[in-house]
Amino acid sequence: MNRRPKNLSLSAQFALIMLCFVLVVACVSSVGYLGSRALSEAQNKVRDLTSDLTAIEAVERSMLAREIALTETLIKGTPESRKAFDAANSETIAATETLLRLPIPDQQALSDAVAIQVAGTQWLNLKALPLLTRFENMDVPADRTQVLAEYLASNHADTAELIPTATFDRLSGLVMQLLTDARAERDRAIDWMRNATAMAAALVALTALAAFATLHYRFSRPIRRFAMTMSRLADNDRTVQIPFQDRGDEIGAMSRSLLIFRNLAVAQVEDLEVKHALTKLSESVQAQKTLHDFAQVAITSLANELGAQVAVFFSYDETRRNLTLFAAHGYRGNADMPVSYALGEGIIGQVAADRRTQIISPVPKGFVKIHSATGEADPTLILLMPVLLRDRLIGVMEFALLEPFDSVRGRIVAEAIDVVGLPLVNLQRALETKELLQQSIRQTEELQAAEAEMLAQQEELQATNAELAFRTTELEQTQEEAFQRAEELERTSQYKSRFLANMSHELRTPLNSMLILAQDLASNSDGNLDADQIEAAQVIHASGVSLLRLINEILDLSKIEAGKIEVTSEATSSRMLVQTLEHAFRPIADKKGVAFGITCTDDLPATIQTDPGRLEQIANNLIGNALKFTHDGSVRVTLAPAEEGRMLSFVVCDTGIGIAQEKLEAIFLPFEQVDASTQRQYGGTGLGLAISRQLATLLGGRLEVESVVGQGSVFRLFVPLVAADIAVPAEAAPKPEAPAPRPTPAPARGSVLVVEDDGGTQKAVSQLLTRAGIDVTASFSAEDALERIKTRDFDCIIMDLGLPGLSGFELLDRLSSLGKAQSVVVYSARDMQPDELLRLRGYTDSIVLKGEHSDKRLLDEVRAFLNAAPAATPTKPVAAADDGQPVDCKLLLVDDDMRNIYALAKVLRARGCNVVLAQDGLKALAELDAHPDTQIVLMDMMMPNMDGYEAMGEIRKRGGHWGDLPIIALTAKAMKEDRERCIQAGASDYMTKPIDLPLLFTKIREQLCHAQ
Repeated sequence: MNRRPKNLSLSAQFALIMLCFVLVVACVSSVGYLGSRALSEAQNKVRDLTSDLTAIEAVERSMLAREIALTETLIKGTPESRKAFDAANSETIAATETLLRLPIPDQQALSDAVAIQVAGTQWLNLKALPLLTRFENMDVPADRTQVLAEYLASNHADTAELIPTATFDRLSGLVMQLLTDARAERDRAIDWMRNATAMAAALVALTALAAFATLHYRFSRPIRRFAMTMSRLADNDRTVQIPFQDRGDEIGAMSRSLLIFRNLAVAQVEDLEVKHALTKLSESVQAQKTLHDFAQVAITSLANELGAQVAVFFSYDETRRNLTLFAAHGYRGNADMPVSYALGEGIIGQVAADRRTQIISPVPKGFVKIHSATGEADPTLILLMPVLLRDRLIGVMEFALLEPFDSVRGRIVAEAIDVVGLPLVNLQRALETKELLQQSIRQTEELQAAEAEMLAQQEELQATNAELAFRTTELEQTQEEAFQRAEELERTSQYKSRFLANMSHELRTPLNSMLILAQDLASNSDGNLDADQIEAAQVIHASGVSLLRLINEILDLSKIEAGKIEVTSEATSSRMLVQTLEHAFRPIADKKGVAFGITCTDDLPATIQTDPGRLEQIANNLIGNALKFTHDGSVRVTLAPAEEGRMLSFVVCDTGIGIAQEKLEAIFLPFEQVDASTQRQYGGTGLGLAISRQLATLLGGRLEVESVVGQGSVFRLFVPLVAADIAVPAEAAPKPEAPAPRPTPAPARGSVLVVEDDGGTQKAVSQLLTRAGIDVTASFSAEDALERIKTRDFDCIIMDLGLPGLSGFELLDRLSSLGKAQSVVVYSARDMQPDELLRLRGYTDSIVLKGEHSDKRLLDEVRAFLNAAPAATPTKPVAAADDGQPVDCKLLLVDDDMRNIYALAKVLRARGCNVVLAQDGLKALAELDAHPDTQIVLMDMMMPNMDGYEAMGEIRKRGGHWGDLPIIALTAKAMKEDRERCIQAGASDYMTKPIDLPLLFTKIREQLCHAQ
């Protein structure tokens, strides 16, 4: 199929192809139609001739059948035979008429057909019907037989005349010949039709193939090419070629539009690449602070964007009017190459003078070399580009490339001039402005100096005032900075101090109870402990004291680090210090078998002006450590003046295990030890040396150490030494208090009143006490018990709480008012609530709950009362050191911790105090209202609902005798500010937990004495 003109549209081309295809199909259809028509005519002719032949045979057959029917009718003479004849006759007539109606193509055949019809009609009318009429009219069978015989005799003679057999044969032969011809014609038509159909099918197939090929070539292939082209464009393939641009149809129009789209997409991508490269370049150069860094970053960034292997930047100096090599990338210079060019000198200078970009390609051989570690090569292109800003020359950049650059790189080169030029000028201006500013500052300073000098010469007083004001400003600034640092340190110290104070409180609260009870047990005031039990109590007390010492060391370290520890300066006796240390450590050294001695040089002053407590604390730490780490050998202490008599040298030398050199400084850090492994042999917290060194610094001295592992250590303490003529007499060191001897239990004596409403329980208790040799009096009610107590004194009262009438608590109130509550043992099966236990503790410490083994416990409590020695009551409190004598007073104990209440109340009652208990400030105020005769208050500070500070304030607000009521504050916080806060809140005195019992009773005596 020929190609259509290029200016036809796609629809026209498609219509033309379809028209050609339709025409071919129409021609083929026409040929097929004609062949079909000829075949149909031949088949119709064959069918008609076949029908004629059949009709001829039918006529012949029906005539014979009619003759046969006539013969049967003459023979039988029945109506049925007559009907058969009539039927055969009708059939013959119908067949003859049918034959005449058939198309007979031959005239002779038509004449023969007519002759046959005439012959048949004559036979019927002339022979058959007359014979039948005569036969039917005869009644005698013989006559009918005669008629039959005549018919049969004449039948053969007339048949040839009446039925033209020859006519039938000629007619059949003629029709048969025509039929044979028609069939031959039909066969020829079929053969022609078959051939025509094959040729038409081939022609249609060829036409369809040609149309498909044309459609594919003109439509499908371009569309597929367009799809591939657009996919490549979508993948940013800028090298894709657009086909079919020369076609004049829609494909050509689409190609030309796609070309425009490709160009736009390529331009857009190139714009993005250029903008991205320029943005990176701009960000890189704008971040630079110096001209050299700016130039180096600019030339390196542009070289990377252009793919240049070598690049140089020549900066233009407007003053000298020359270009100087300022930065380079991949450049390998040599001694022959100049580094400076004048305007118009060389290609660099010419480009600068012309202010126009120049490209050298091809590059002459040997013009410049691009070097690498593996070889060198000549570039294919050299680009020289002036850096301009509004026609102002900034410099010249030169690039050497191995490959030519594309349009994108060309645009980057063209637009990079402005990107580099403006920031470079801005940087130059900024640096110039900075230089001018510095110069202005220097000039201003010089001017100010000159003005100050002039003013100083003219007005010396004003200059002095200005200098003072300047110094004052500096001092104020310094003070402000120091104040800020101090505030930060203060906040940090407060957080730490608060934490340590809270920790101290949480540790001291249970420790207080433990020490009080352990000390009370060790004193063996009841004499019911053996030597092992007393020693166990002493060990518990000693362990508690050690724990208290650890808490104090942690607090000391915290105070030192916070700068809040106070150091006093007072005259300290050297001899007293030596004696104290001797008495403290001589028993320890003797027990370990270590030689111990303290030596003082002759020139050691009699007194030392320092803080004696802190100096003794350091000495205790040093000597204690020396003895701890020395198993045999000796520990020697030497006191002597040092550094021309300005310092005291306190040297502790031992022959112990020694310290490794790498650990000499670590031992002065908090919680660091010589042996810190899990299998260490020596205990300790690691705080002693840390505190000692810092205390030495606070005293104005220092602490040094020398040591050799396996040979021993030498610790040297240097503190300021100020001689003074103060003589302090030597005092004998106090001897350790011997444990109280256990008294031998005396036989049971005295009388006991049992108050119990249950008869069985009363009888059992009475029998138990009676068997123990005790005089027992029984009472069933509180009222009866009170009557008995009024008339007789009992050494002990055993009572239940669930009594009829007056309850057990009401009875205790009555006994308390009578001064008899301290000799009561509460014996009850009641499930005690905390408030009830606290209320009972206000009367007695002896509470026995009924249950298993309670009878033994009850008997022990009663024997303790009966075996106790009577207490001598002084007429008034006397302020003196605690001597173990009773303290007769009514005392309110306020603490939220049941352990402390139990321990203190037990000890206080044992010393003769009438103790009233309260668990917080609100309850303390209520107890004071209920007991206005209270003589002294022991007040804990940290309690729920109302703390001790608020409670003391409320007591003082009441005025009257409450304003002078002695209040001793008890707190687990040991900081200085805690004491000041307690005193400000209204406390008369202050004690820290754990409570030192002798000191407590001394303070109680002092406060009572002061109050009276």
